[in-house]
Amino acid sequence: MAGTHPRKPGQRGGISLYLLRWSGTAGVVGLALLSADVAAYGQTVSFRNPRDLLVGEPAAFIDLLEAARPAPLSTDDMRAILRALPTKGEVTKLGGAAQVKVNAVRQLLTATRRGWYQVKVIDLPQAAVALHARAVILISAPAVAILNAAELQALAGHEIGHEYLWTEWNRAHEQADRDRLKELELICDAIAIVTLRGLGLDPSLLIAGLEKVSRFNRERLGVATNEKNYPTVAERRASVHQIQRWLRDWNGKGVSPMGHR
Repeated sequence: MAGTHPRKPGQRGGISLYLLRWSGTAGVVGLALLSADVAAYGQTVSFRNPRDLLVGEPAAFIDLLEAARPAPLSTDDMRAILRALPTKGEVTKLGGAAQVKVNAVRQLLTATRRGWYQVKVIDLPQAAVALHARAVILISAPAVAILNAAELQALAGHEIGHEYLWTEWNRAHEQADRDRLKELELICDAIAIVTLRGLGLDPSLLIAGLEKVSRFNRERLGVATNEKNYPTVAERRASVHQIQRWLRDWNGKGVSPMGHR
């Protein structure tokens, strides 16, 4: 059973399914990364890789993300998306510690004005955090167990980044362009770093969380079938360090993390 949210005529953005199996009788759910074209200042902007960000000021990038922010989904669309999700396989009873972590993700979404997102914990053997239909943050039970609240927030920040890259991601996915998919993941990491830093959160926790997820999945499941679509943890760590250095350098020139002089 897959969750779908087809594009309507004239609507920005769309859906493509990235299949991930829910355990037990839950079947298969489509994990989708939805966003609009990144458009700002009257033109469509496409970053080839995170290094393209480093030639400008962080303030300009932050302004671009705000200008390109997709509108919230309608109530009817949200209901359709939630109805399409499997009912079996969702973890509805959480312990106190797990609930605190999930609440932390909701706090991040509220702080980024995405409080209309839903957050669901699902029963999967692998550790995973994903964005479904630009409406639902899906967190696997192992991810809740192995990550702390701040690391979960950081990974949710990465998923938010996929809002802005849907057209590019969909094209790369359809063409099986692994190099481009890797670049897009790094750009989402950059968006997460800027978002976390702007909220006063520790951006280094993104890498800490990714390392825990990668280690858990390799130890429990071996190499994932889609692993070649993603940068290595080492590549992501190097890219994140570049973005952090870029933000610090501009801050030293009198530009704050949120772009105010």
